[in-house]
Amino acid sequence: MLNGKKHVGLVLILLLALTVAFSLPVFAGLNEEIEEKQEELEEVEERQRRVESDLEQRLNREAALKDELERLENRLDELRAEQAQLEEEIEEVEGEIEQVEAELADAEARLREQEDLLNQRLRAIQQHGVVSYIEVLFDSASFNDFLTRLYNLSIIASNDINLIEEIQEERNIIQAWKDELEQKKNSLEEMHEQVAANEREMERAKEDREAILAQLQEDIDKNMQAIKDLEEEAQRLDSVIRELIAKAESQFTGVDGELNWPIEPPTWISSGYGYRSDPFSGNRAWHGGVDVAPQGGEANYILAAAEGEVIYSGWNGGYGNCIMLDHGAGTVTLYAHMSSLLVEKGQVVSRGERIGRAGTTGYSTGVHLHFEVREYDKAPVRNYPSGSPDHRYNPMEYFGEVGL
Repeated sequence: MLNGKKHVGLVLILLLALTVAFSLPVFAGLNEEIEEKQEELEEVEERQRRVESDLEQRLNREAALKDELERLENRLDELRAEQAQLEEEIEEVEGEIEQVEAELADAEARLREQEDLLNQRLRAIQQHGVVSYIEVLFDSASFNDFLTRLYNLSIIASNDINLIEEIQEERNIIQAWKDELEQKKNSLEEMHEQVAANEREMERAKEDREAILAQLQEDIDKNMQAIKDLEEEAQRLDSVIRELIAKAESQFTGVDGELNWPIEPPTWISSGYGYRSDPFSGNRAWHGGVDVAPQGGEANYILAAAEGEVIYSGWNGGYGNCIMLDHGAGTVTLYAHMSSLLVEKGQVVSRGERIGRAGTTGYSTGVHLHFEVREYDKAPVRNYPSGSPDHRYNPMEYFGEVGL
């Protein structure tokens, strides 16, 4: 009997050993597969982070380009004003130079006359010899003649002295005008050099401006294309949403009162509802919602605008990670471009509940929430280019005081 029990025990031990032996490779293979999937998931998440980082950098670059463009425009305005001021100053200095040259010419003419008189006086002295004042006085015929000769001699001597002094003074004046003329000409030359430097700087600024405008145009073209692609996606979604509403058999009766702001602050409205125009080409594209961007590109929480049922939660083409809430009475709110989704299809959410986080998935050029209000039981706002009705209403009309 004991031998029989020993045999049973040995068989059980053998079976257990075989089970463990065969299970180990299975568990090992399963662990390897889990590790591979984990690595794939981490790689996907890393790629997503890189894409989001690149998009955020492009948005920051666009803002920096706009700031640089504004700086260049201001500098161009300053250079144009400085150029106009320089032209006025050049005209004024040229007029002053013309006046100084005319006065210098008059002074030189007067100097020549005075020098001619002095030369005549010197030639007369040379021809007749140097006669002393005493000899002239002693040849006087009478005392009256003596006084007359004395007076005439004093006048001659005074005139000679005055003539010499006037000549010297005229020379000093001429030299001063020449110095002033030289100074004004140097100043004029500096002004012309400044004008030339300004023109070169303006040319460089214009080239930089054109380059920045081209870069901005490229970014704007991408944004406009993203809007157009999103519009095509929006039209395709209409039929999908109608089917989802019909399947959901909503327990709600529509939105009662104002909607809750759909994203936690701090935020700013990066793009409004309606037509958006390319400021350079003038091309227009319809934007059927409102874009709200978190300050600093943060992944702020997305909030349910009103109580409702989640009829869609997942990836949706150009909308990226997208959530749709059915509020009844044909009213659906849509939340797009999220980085992560916090609710699932079929879940009922309350007003202000966190349903996702802001991101830049799908047709997006930066971290933001694209928010739409669709009213399928109301008249369409407009028609899509295909002629189909567009039921997306202006979301801003559903909010009270907005706390960005």
